[in-house]
Amino acid sequence: MKLTEIKSQLDYIKYSRNIMHSYSRGVQKLFDLAVSYIYDAEKAFHQGKSVIWTWGLWEAPLIYACDTIPVAFTELGRLGSQEAVTISEDYFQVPRESCSMVKATLGEWYLRRGNGINRMLGFSASCEPYNVALELMKNEGYDVHHIDTVYLPPDYDQARYEHILQYFISEIHAAARWLTGRELDEEKLTFEIKRRNTFIKKVRRIMDLRLQNPFYIKSLPTMFLLMGSGHYFGKPEEYSEVLDLLITELEDARTWEQPYRVIPLLWTGGRGQEFGVYKAIDDSGGAILGWVIPTPFARDFQEDLPAAESLARYLLDGQLAGASVYKRHIIEDQIKKSNAKGIILYGYVGCSFSGVEREMEREYFHQKGIPSISLEGTFQVGPPSGQLLTRVKAFVEMLS
Repeated sequence: MKLTEIKSQLDYIKYSRNIMHSYSRGVQKLFDLAVSYIYDAEKAFHQGKSVIWTWGLWEAPLIYACDTIPVAFTELGRLGSQEAVTISEDYFQVPRESCSMVKATLGEWYLRRGNGINRMLGFSASCEPYNVALELMKNEGYDVHHIDTVYLPPDYDQARYEHILQYFISEIHAAARWLTGRELDEEKLTFEIKRRNTFIKKVRRIMDLRLQNPFYIKSLPTMFLLMGSGHYFGKPEEYSEVLDLLITELEDARTWEQPYRVIPLLWTGGRGQEFGVYKAIDDSGGAILGWVIPTPFARDFQEDLPAAESLARYLLDGQLAGASVYKRHIIEDQIKKSNAKGIILYGYVGCSFSGVEREMEREYFHQKGIPSISLEGTFQVGPPSGQLLTRVKAFVEMLS
């Protein structure tokens, strides 16, 4: 495949797998997991296994403990056709200026109604437009359950924290009953929490090794690596094998050739579906070495607590939404760790919440002397606009 032949997200994956990372069996296997993820999950559903649509963020231990395969609906962005967006706008009457991420997935769910995975797990405080989308899906025959989550205020006291914590624990138990029809198996959840911690430690090892070899695993596969830590692509054992293979490769890549000067960057916000943006960064000599995205990888679950409480504390203590000061601290930690020279603030077209958040972050870090660029991209299939790519390249070159 030639670069000029790339027209879709899947094309970018094939190009990155077969051309840019032809030397890395680990990256190739990672992309294989990503490409087959939804199709294999739908196949498992038709074979009688328990499979649900979910966010794919922190909840994997709970879902796997309930003998269920989680399918992150954010992965539908690679499949989201213009037909899906048209359905959202025409059938559901979603305004044209609304979030492209919501429209793309809403339309894909509609196209899959009655012939596939029919259960959905949502988080009430994650995104209000998605809450509406999930409610609309109830009318289309989907079984939808919400974990009711709230944000911590910046000035909370211990009594308030404990009250919210106990509420979260009860919501986790309720979700388990919805998934299985029985009470939560704490022993299974404990196993899954330990397994998640093992995976996350491996991911952090890979991210640390990338600091010495930034271009061995370039930006796009790194994004999939981090996304996979939230759901394991429905195949935990295979995902673990990929992590081990990448660690081995990076530990042996001491003489890997790379540009004379690497421009370390930090990416924060949405994980980005316009994969050409990642390639533009790589081609300009930039390397995304710091990531602040909805899939958390910088913290472990506490293994010395009851399993449900550990899960609840992980959610409550690691919020990226709500009071912006929480996310700001995580960004600062990643800047320090990666020595980032600039920040890429990414959001989806039509997302008013992230638009306000990006402006707050841009102003805060501008005052600290750290340059940034704010990008808005679409979620459905298609290459990024030339204007977007030009802005990205100009920003990276400005930092060189």
